[in-house]
Amino acid sequence: MGLFDKVFKSDKKKSRKKAEEKRPGFTPVVVTTDDVAKTLQETAVKHNISSNLLDIRLIDYRSLIKMDTKDKDWIEMEEDDWVKLNKPEILLNPNFEVKQTYEIEILRYKEEPWMSDLLLHMGSNKERNRVVCTIKAGSIVRYVDELEKKIKLLIQKKMLRSHLLINLWDVDYRNVLDEIVAKARVQDQYIVPEDITFDVAVCYASQPSVDDELIFHYKKKLEVPDEKDRMDYSKRGFIQAVEKGEVIIEYIKPQQGKPGRNCQGKYIPIEEPNETNKPDFKTSENIEVEETDKHILYRAKRGGYVVFHDNTYDIKEEMELEEVSFKKTGSIDAGVETEVKLHINERDIMKDAIGTGVEVEATEVRVEGNVGSSAVVKAEEVVIGGQTHQTSKIFAETAKVNVLRGYLKTQELAKITRLEGGVVEAKTAEVAQMIGGEIKAMRVDVGLLASNAKIFAVSEIVIDKMVGENNKLVIDASKIDAYHNEIVSLEEEAEVLKKEIEKLEEDLARKVELKQKSEPTIATLKQKILQETKKGIKPKPAFIAKIKQFQKLIEAIEAVRKKRDERKGQLHNIKQKLLTFQEMVVNAKIVNHGEWKDYTSVEFHLLYPQITLEYTPVPGAKNQQIYLRKAGEEDGYEIAVKEADA
Repeated sequence: MGLFDKVFKSDKKKSRKKAEEKRPGFTPVVVTTDDVAKTLQETAVKHNISSNLLDIRLIDYRSLIKMDTKDKDWIEMEEDDWVKLNKPEILLNPNFEVKQTYEIEILRYKEEPWMSDLLLHMGSNKERNRVVCTIKAGSIVRYVDELEKKIKLLIQKKMLRSHLLINLWDVDYRNVLDEIVAKARVQDQYIVPEDITFDVAVCYASQPSVDDELIFHYKKKLEVPDEKDRMDYSKRGFIQAVEKGEVIIEYIKPQQGKPGRNCQGKYIPIEEPNETNKPDFKTSENIEVEETDKHILYRAKRGGYVVFHDNTYDIKEEMELEEVSFKKTGSIDAGVETEVKLHINERDIMKDAIGTGVEVEATEVRVEGNVGSSAVVKAEEVVIGGQTHQTSKIFAETAKVNVLRGYLKTQELAKITRLEGGVVEAKTAEVAQMIGGEIKAMRVDVGLLASNAKIFAVSEIVIDKMVGENNKLVIDASKIDAYHNEIVSLEEEAEVLKKEIEKLEEDLARKVELKQKSEPTIATLKQKILQETKKGIKPKPAFIAKIKQFQKLIEAIEAVRKKRDERKGQLHNIKQKLLTFQEMVVNAKIVNHGEWKDYTSVEFHLLYPQITLEYTPVPGAKNQQIYLRKAGEEDGYEIAVKEADA
């Protein structure tokens, strides 16, 4: 379509010209009006033509004011009067009025060549207190004399058609037009690469009043969706936990807004603020009240959970419940650092004190009874008086569990009466009875060890009495969560460095061999160059090139040697770090104060070099300590056995 437009452009102009010739004639008229758009429309109807075919030329205008709406007569402003009147205290007075009347010539619209491809649009915000002009991307600004003045007049015409007052709140946009005109002047035209938008007039924006509002921040915490933007409806807010210093309630006071006036001269009123939520409740000494001109903040003076009783808000720490279940409470997410202490009293061995699938998180959780399947407990301190299901999980600083069948992870001490097939990860694990299961800890102390257990430790495993078979006792720092990632990372890095050093050694050997083979030839060439130089003969370029090539070989050897030495240094540092971990393994011990049973295996895992030392205790042997001692090479160790201390 664009191609045909270009081909038949001249024909279209001729057609447009003929069409214009056929239109009824229009004789320009001069009128005075305070509504240009309305007058244009009336004139167009009177002459039976479209208002888009009419143009205006501003001859003169008057600015009129009333200081009070009750005044009958309008007062015409002099040129200097507006400086005194253009102030908020006057313009934001609802009784002040301002308008303009215009003397204009209405004539037939005729497009000038300079503006044929100029896409200039006017816009404003909803209140019309800010007017902007946009010259659209792709516009062609053609240079003519007084181009800046012509663009200003075009903007003014568009303002008049939009009922906007002129020369009252106009913004100085000369710099924008100067830049556009300068670019158009260079090559007679300027194609606008992207939209250019600038302010034309700015008046007084209104500021809406603010209604009062009472915000319960502690309740909103429960409405936060998860990472997948889903609400967890298992957490029904049975406890509204807060931390010390947290704002739990906020009252936003009603605030009077400010009226405005737009670029049409109209006053913009605002509504009075509503006051319907003023607090009438009381607070305990555990809640601090901070008041400013705009709001009142109710801040928790200690961690805990929010309670409302007898029209009083309070923060409490301890709560007693019969049970935690989907039906009665839902999951409880009080947070580990909120100082909330939960005591769950259900003791019936046939019931769950913490039900299936629920999560409980608080600073302290004490459970008299059982923990159900897929339940999760998180706290600084956990005490379980019953048993935990094999699919349950407990995370704590310290924990004390009667019967553990699920998973338990603590940062410090894990104390268990009976471990039945469960898994324990801790800094220190103290287990009275262990029937199967797995323990990973720095130090492990087991009172009675039955069958099919796995114990991993770093410094010590102590067993008071062994009554079962097929147990595995391992000293291995890499199995402990606190060290695992770093050890694995160091081992992987060491392996990469070893391979790189091996390749560098091979490359170095090849280059050194080549150097040694080349040395006699280079020595001969140097002798010939010296002889020819003494005779005044210029050395052959080929000889010089050979010597330079040999020099580059020497430099390459030094570079490879340097890189190899750097990698060896890095490998040495890694080795030292691994040896630090290994030192714990070397000094570790496994003690059985009772009698060894059949199929018990003992392992010590060295880190550098990676070696596993294995030992099978003699069944029937009593009160023994198994440890490592130096053997053979500098880094060599072997397993030794001696009588354990009483």
